[in-house]
Amino acid sequence: MAQQENAQTTRQENRSALGGARDLLAKLYREIGISAVAAALESSKRPAPKVEDQSRNPAVLREEQAA
Repeated sequence: MAQQENAQTTRQENRSALGGARDLLAKLYREIGISAVAAALESSKRPAPKVEDQSRNPAVLREEQAA
């Protein structure tokens, strides 16, 4: 009888541990999602990169044939 109670207690503890692990994963994914959204919003606020004068770059970088 004691072994059956121990086995039942162990199963309940395992379920609790799995539930706790699931809760932690859910919290982690929620935090990652919030961080991803915050990063996306932050990057959308950045100014557009400046367009530089392409004539100053070497021909190879301008995808032109060298003379």
